[in-house]
Amino acid sequence: MTFSELLKGILERVEGSIGIAIMGLDGLAIEQAQVPSKMELGEHVALIATSHATLLRNTMRMSSDTGVGLLNELTLVSDDFRLVVRLIGREYFIILTLGPGGNIGRARFELRKAHLLLEKEFV
Repeated sequence: MTFSELLKGILERVEGSIGIAIMGLDGLAIEQAQVPSKMELGEHVALIATSHATLLRNTMRMSSDTGVGLLNELTLVSDDFRLVVRLIGREYFIILTLGPGGNIGRARFELRKAHLLLEKEFV
């Protein structure tokens, strides 16, 4: 299964999905996909992910520094979007952008499954 097929499958299974990306913590996209009917919003996924890469790096450092342990997942909820982020190794992450009615529980489940498939590729 290619990265593209994996991402498109997640978009199909998670209600309210807009877009998804596999990113490096440097902010560069490895692969991304958008829901075709939400293309104008989906185009923002890489920009959103790139902007949140710094937040993710800082959160990882804070988590480690305070003795909480390694960060695995982060969920951000705003008025217009829900972002579910799952780390893959120490340098990469997968981010799923949902609309206000998006199913966060299913998103977390699908990203956990994706993590298990991708971790051997990104270690």
